[in-house]
Amino acid sequence: MRKWTVLVVVLTIFSLLLSPHLVGAKSSQPEKKQARSTESASKAPAHKSSSSAKKPSKEDKKSASSKDEARHAKATAKPSKERKTAAKDAPVKEKSPKEERGSKGRKRALQAEPAPAKPVLPDSFKGEFGVATRAAMVQDMETGRVLFAQEPDVPIPPASLTKVLTLYLVNELVRDGSLKLEQSIPVSEAASHAGGSTMRLKTGEMVALDDLVKGIAIASANDGCVAVAEYLGKGDITPFVEAMNRKAKELGMTNSQFFNPNGLPHDEQVTTARDMATLASAYLKRFPESLSIHSMTEFTHNNRVRHNSNTLLGRVEGVDGLKTGFVCASGYNIVVTAKRGDTRLVAVVLGARNRRVREREATRLIEEGFKIVAAEKAASGKQVAQAH
Repeated sequence: MRKWTVLVVVLTIFSLLLSPHLVGAKSSQPEKKQARSTESASKAPAHKSSSSAKKPSKEDKKSASSKDEARHAKATAKPSKERKTAAKDAPVKEKSPKEERGSKGRKRALQAEPAPAKPVLPDSFKGEFGVATRAAMVQDMETGRVLFAQEPDVPIPPASLTKVLTLYLVNELVRDGSLKLEQSIPVSEAASHAGGSTMRLKTGEMVALDDLVKGIAIASANDGCVAVAEYLGKGDITPFVEAMNRKAKELGMTNSQFFNPNGLPHDEQVTTARDMATLASAYLKRFPESLSIHSMTEFTHNNRVRHNSNTLLGRVEGVDGLKTGFVCASGYNIVVTAKRGDTRLVAVVLGARNRRVREREATRLIEEGFKIVAAEKAASGKQVAQAH
C-alpha cells in the first residue's frame, strides 16, 4: 500500500509540475495555425502578381519620388505665397507726374521709331539694268554726275528736243531785256506752213511771245519756232540757227549740230544723249522758272487745245518737264526731269521704237537713277557712322 501511495503522490507531483507547459503548448497551437494562415494568404497574391510583388517596381519608385517632390513643392510654395501676400499688403510707391510722363514718352518714342528701311539695291549695281532704246543716260543735275549711260555718245537726230535749245536762246534774250514776253511777233507764210506738230498759226497773225513760248514748250509748235527765229533774224532763220550752234558749243555739246530751230528732218542734224543731258541741265539751272510752263499738260490758242506729249507728267513721281520728239530717222525721243527731296535728275532716251516704249524706258531710267542716289546716300551714311 505504501508503495502505491508513494507512487500516487509522485505522479501527482509530476502532473502538477507538467501542467503549465501543457497549457502553453495548447495556447501556442492556435497562434501557430493563425500565423500559417496569414503566411499562406500573403503568398497567394504573390503567385498571381508575379515577382514584382516581392520587389518594388520602377513605377512604384517613380510614384513615390513624385509624391515626395509634390510634398516638397507644397512646402516650398508656402513661403512664396506668404511673400506674395506680403507684397500685396505692402504699400505701393506711386510714381511722380514727371516719372509717369517720362515713361510714357519713352514708350511713345520706342513705338514711333520704325526700323530703318533698307534701300533697294539698284539693278545697275548688279549689272542687270539696260534700256530698250538706241541711247540713254541719267545724271544728277546738281552735281552733273552720270548715274547710268547706254551708248551716250552715239549721234542720233534730236527731233523736237532741238526746241530746248531754241527756248534757251529765247529765255536768254528775255532775261537780258532784248525781248519781252508781252510783245507781239508776226507770223510769216513760211511759219504758218511749217509741217509736223503746230499751234495752227495763221499767216499775218500777231502772237504774243509768251504764247509762242508756251506753244513751243507744250504743243511742240514747229510754226512757233520759225516765227520767233524769223523775227530775230529779220525774216531769215539762219542767224538764229548760227546762234544755236554757238550756244551748243559754249555749253559743251561737242557732238551736236543744228540746221533749223524746230528739229524737223535734216540729214546732218544730230545730237547725243550726253549732249542733251548737258543742255537740259544748263537750261534748268539758268531758267528754273521755265518748269512752270513745261509742267503744263495742255495749251489753248485760237480756241484749239493742244496737249503736252510728255505723258510722264502726273504719272511718275516728281516729273515736271521737259520735252519729247520724234522723226523717222531717230525714233521716239525724250529728255525728262524729276525732283524728289533735294535731288533732281535729268534723263534722256533716244531712239525708242514707239511712244509706249519711250514712256516705259524713261520711267525705268528715272526710277533707277533715284535708287542709285538712295543707295549711295545710305552707303555714305554708314561710312560716316563707322568713322565716328
